[in-house]
Amino acid sequence: MADIKVVRKHHLGVAQAKKIAQKTADDLAQEYDLKSVWDGDTLRFSRSGVEGTMAVTPTEIRLEAKLGLLLSAFKGKIEQHIEHRLDELLLAAAAAAPAAKSGEKKGGRKA
Repeated sequence: MADIKVVRKHHLGVAQAKKIAQKTADDLAQEYDLKSVWDGDTLRFSRSGVEGTMAVTPTEIRLEAKLGLLLSAFKGKIEQHIEHRLDELLLAAAAAAPAAKSGEKKGGRKA
């Protein structure tokens, strides 16, 4: 069995990081027909030949997956897809966070 391990640091908080984990899982579900379910702050996903988790903490998203024999031939492509999608979503969320905070400060109080 081939293993995939991807860890990405973030400064978004658990709620926002869970949204990113879910979007990543949704994308992978379309591509690889995965089913997923949340168990606390851990997203468990599976299908025939794939089993894994995406654990979300206040500072990182940690994905671990085991690929069966047939899918292990595609390990590189699958891992690259996961890394690209996580990086894309984390970058977009980090870019949006300062804009949201500055908007809160500008319109924070009414006179």
